[in-house]
Amino acid sequence: MKLLQTMACMLALCALTLCGSARPASAAAAAKEVKLLFPEPYSSASSYAEGQAVGIYYGALDFNMQNHPALRGKYKMRWVGDVVKSPADAINAVATGAGQFTYTLPQFIEQFDPDWRVITAPGVFKDMAHFLRAMDTPAWKAKQESLAETKGFRILKWTNSIGHFWIWTKNGPADSLAAMKNQKIRYSGQQSYANAFKALGLVGVALPYTEVVSALQTNMIEGLTNDIFGYTYYDLPRQTRYMLPVPLGFCPQALVVNRKWWDSLPESERKALEFVIAATDVHQYFEDEEQRILKWWDENPDTILVKMIPEARAEWEAVLRQATDEFVRGVDPALLEAIRTTAG
Repeated sequence: MKLLQTMACMLALCALTLCGSARPASAAAAAKEVKLLFPEPYSSASSYAEGQAVGIYYGALDFNMQNHPALRGKYKMRWVGDVVKSPADAINAVATGAGQFTYTLPQFIEQFDPDWRVITAPGVFKDMAHFLRAMDTPAWKAKQESLAETKGFRILKWTNSIGHFWIWTKNGPADSLAAMKNQKIRYSGQQSYANAFKALGLVGVALPYTEVVSALQTNMIEGLTNDIFGYTYYDLPRQTRYMLPVPLGFCPQALVVNRKWWDSLPESERKALEFVIAATDVHQYFEDEEQRILKWWDENPDTILVKMIPEARAEWEAVLRQATDEFVRGVDPALLEAIRTTAG
C-alpha cells in the first residue's frame, strides 16, 4: 500500500506540473521522446514487483525531465507496453536502440553472456546487500561495463530484488524430496533452475508467465517457481495451496539504458538523470514486503507454508548446494571469488 501511495503521489506531481507549466506548442514539438519499454500494459504495471519498482523510477525520471533546468522542455518520457512481448525482447530492443530504458533480470542477461547464470543459482547470494557488495567489486564492475561496450545496453542501477523464488504446488503437503518427486513445476527457462530441478527430482516445464494459470487449471503443471510478489498476479492462494519454505533462488532487478543514447547525452543532462536514479531507493520496501507475505501465507487458513522437519530441509538444501556447485563450474573464477569474499 505504501509503495502504491508513493506511485500515486509521483504521478500526481507530474500531472500538476503538466497543468501548471504549459509551454508553447513549438517547444513541445521540439521535445525528444524517451521510451521506457515494458512487456505489459501500463495499467497492469503495479500488479507485480517489476512494474512497481520501475514505475517509481519512471515517475522520478519523468518529473525530473519536466522540471530540471538542464532537461526541461528537451525530452518527454513515454511508457511503451505491449510493443515487446517479454523482458528478453525488451532488453534486446533497448540494446538495438528501439527504446531508451527498460528493466531486466539476470536470467535475461544470460543470452548475452552465460556467466550471468551464476546470479540466480540457488544459494549463491544471501540477500540484496550481499549482491550489491559483489556488484561493486572490480571483477563484476568490469563484467557490467563489458555489456555496455559490446552488447549495447548499460546497467544504470540494481534497483531492488523482486524477492527470492519459492515453489508453490497444488499437491501436498510437499514436505520432502520424496513428496515432491516427479511433480511438474513451471519455471521461466533459466538454466540454473533446470539444473536444480533435475537434481531435486522435479520435472521442469519452461513456460511464459502468460500461460501459468491455464497450465495449472488444466494440470499441465502441478506447481511453479516464482518470486513471492507474483502470488497476486497468478492468484496463487486459489491455484496452489502449498508453499515450500526453502528459497530456490534470488532475483535482483536492474534499470538499463541504451548505451549509445546515454553516452551521447551532454554531461549536464546525464548528471541530472544520474542524480534522480541514485536518490531513488526501493529495495528495503521489497525486502520488508517479502517477510510480510510469508507471514500472511503461514497464517491464512486457506494456504499452507509447509513445515519441513530439520532432516528434510537439510536434505533439500544439500541437493541444491551440490547442484549449484556443479552448475557454476566454468564461470570466471574471479567472479565467484568476488561473491565469496563479499558474503559478510
